[in-house]
Amino acid sequence: MLRSTVLMCHAPIVIPAIARGEASRCEATTAAMAQAAARLAASGARRVALLTPHAPRHGQAFGFYGGPTVSGNFGRFGARGLRVEFPGDPEALAAVSQAAARRGLELHPVHGRDLDHGALVPLWFLQEAGWRGPVAVYGFPWHGGDSGRVAFGEALASGMERLGSPWALLASGDCSHRLTPGAPAGFDPLAAQFDRRLVEAVQEGRESDLGRDQAELRELAAEDVVETLEVTSGVLGEDRAGREFLSYEGPFGVGYCVAVLQEAPP
Repeated sequence: MLRSTVLMCHAPIVIPAIARGEASRCEATTAAMAQAAARLAASGARRVALLTPHAPRHGQAFGFYGGPTVSGNFGRFGARGLRVEFPGDPEALAAVSQAAARRGLELHPVHGRDLDHGALVPLWFLQEAGWRGPVAVYGFPWHGGDSGRVAFGEALASGMERLGSPWALLASGDCSHRLTPGAPAGFDPLAAQFDRRLVEAVQEGRESDLGRDQAELRELAAEDVVETLEVTSGVLGEDRAGREFLSYEGPFGVGYCVAVLQEAPP
């Protein structure tokens, strides 16, 4: 049974040890990330599936990190001493691969790589919240379209449910990267409009609308959250129980949205 689904951002600067003197500028996001991780950790889930837009990509196949552990550190961001490590979940990977194959979808492993920051940042908060269970990390193909991502979400839910143990979904993504002059991808005055629509969609349970209706706005916003939300919509179907919007801000030119998208009752 799916116990919890959370949307978390993946900007390393929301980790206080990386932000240092800038931490106060994103403290609302940092607090929301800690809250989302704590809610997931307390949900009763026994395994976690994580979606990251920054995993190395295949042309047509969804990716996954294989191996007995999933791990990495924040050396690229000036904090090599910060490390994340969890047991891998080969049982879940096998079940999801079989469910995906029944839908004509391929999964390919990512070999010999540390986790990307799309996985590391939310997992750091989950680790801080005390979670120690197995984690399966999935990435996206370069090609495939929104229908393929929704179908993968359905396969992910089917495979995980077949295992018969409670689980949680951690959806990683950042909003626009063009909110302000000096933002990482440059500035576009319409980028904030994309983020407003995304926040409204998350609050109202309309994530699947973003991929269909906002293609041009997505491109100019330089976002990396919609693919994640399309898969998530395939997982959730109509389940919106316990939904709670936690935070949105964009202090460094990138939008950070954090929410509980689904939470099963106790």
